[in-house]
Formats: sequence, structure tokens, C-alpha cells
Amino acid sequence: MPGRPRRRYTAFLVAVTPERSRKAPRPVVYAVMKPNAEEALEAVRGVADARAAVALVGSLSTRIAKALKLKPDEPRTV
Repeated sequence: MPGRPRRRYTAFLVAVTPERSRKAPRPVVYAVMKPNAEEALEAVRGVADARAAVALVGSLSTRIAKALKLKPDEPRTV
């Protein structure tokens, strides 16, 4: 009897750039493990300011994600 299907996760890097102001704040990069890029963007939008720009900037290898001890559905600054 087969078990339930397993969800595959990917560690995505998502940049959050605050709204432009007189002082140019630096972007913050989050690492988040999600099944797809859209879900990763939504997870980080929930943490970021509503006016900030959110963009997918890359992904991490499985080895690096394990070294950082990333857990699914938990955005973490990198």
C-alpha cells in the first residue's frame, strides 16, 4: 500500500525592497522553503511591509538549506 504523496520543497530567495524615501534603505533577502515560487512570494509578503516591493531573486541548494536549518513555511532573513 503506497503512502501519501510527499510535497517537494525548494528553498527560494526573496528580496524585499522598502518604499523609496530620502534615505535609501537596503533590501532585505529572505530564504523560505515552499513547493513553488508563488507560495514563497506570498509567505514573504505576509512578513513584509505592504508598500514594499517583493521579488524572487534565486534559490538555494539542498545542502545550503540544510546547513541553514531552514524549515518549511518559515521565512528567515539571510
